[in-house]
Formats: sequence, C-alpha cells, structure tokens
Amino acid sequence: MAFHRTASDRTRAKRCDVGNSKRPAPGPRREDYLSHRSWTMAQVRSKNTKPEMAVRKAAHALGLRFRLHRKDLPGTPDLVFPARQTAVFVHGCFWHRHDCVRATTPGSNVDYWEAKFDRNVRRDAHNVADLRKLGWRCVRIWECETKDVKKLAGLLRQKVAAKSLRIRK
Repeated sequence: MAFHRTASDRTRAKRCDVGNSKRPAPGPRREDYLSHRSWTMAQVRSKNTKPEMAVRKAAHALGLRFRLHRKDLPGTPDLVFPARQTAVFVHGCFWHRHDCVRATTPGSNVDYWEAKFDRNVRRDAHNVADLRKLGWRCVRIWECETKDVKKLAGLLRQKVAAKSLRIRK
C-alpha cells in the first residue's frame, strides 16, 4: 500500500514557519552582520541632528533669521545668516574631534578611525578657508555646547549677532 501526500502536506513540509519544526535557527551569517553594520551607520544623520535643532531653536528665539544647508557654499553650513555673512557649523564632538570626553576613539580598527577623523578635520579646515576667501565669517558650535540653553544663547549672541544689529534678549 502506497502513501500519497496531499497538496497541503507538501506545502506544510516546505514551509518552515508552519508546524513544529525541530530545526535550530541558523546562526548569524557574515552578510547579516554587515547589513546590520550598514544599517547602524545609516542611522548617523548629517542634517537635522539634535544639536543642530537646539542651535536653530536658540537662534530663532533670539530673533536671528537664517537659512539651512546652503549647498552653494563650501561645506554646506548647517545655518547661514546671509545678512551677517556668517556661516555656522554644528559639529559632533566624536566625528570632528573636539577636546572633550565625547571625542573617544574606538578600540578596534584604530588605523581606519584615525584616518577618517583626520580627513574630517582637514575637510573642515579646508571648508572654513574657502568660506573666508568668499568673505564669510565662520562659527563652529560643538555638540557639547548645545546642552545648556542659556550658554548656547550667549554663545550665539557673542559669535553670530553683530553689535550694530539689534537682537531680542
């Protein structure tokens, strides 16, 4: 006597999510690790970061009006104050190597990270030099400086607002 499977038995046998499969789950593959790493790095924003949003909010509260991410200027500054010919870069302490506790160097693949940080710092200096040649003032605000709102407002008053132009207090 022969045993004949029905169509539902065959589909059940092919699908591993149906029934009680005793097969162990496969371990992580290298491709999964790399795709997770890629996903993680893709989550690092270059625009609209929390520090940048804090600077925008503080500048707006002071009555300063600005433009965002002007692509026609070298380095695409985060905030641009055209009336004051001032470009503001809001830099992350880790990526742009500020002298604070946030600027750590990862323990693995140190040569890669040091070269990357070097490139970032050189690119920042090059962009600032190009902007100054065009007659722009450049202001760098670090991520750690955006934590205290009152200090940030004072910093913006000092570095961005010209004495001849009135700003709200």
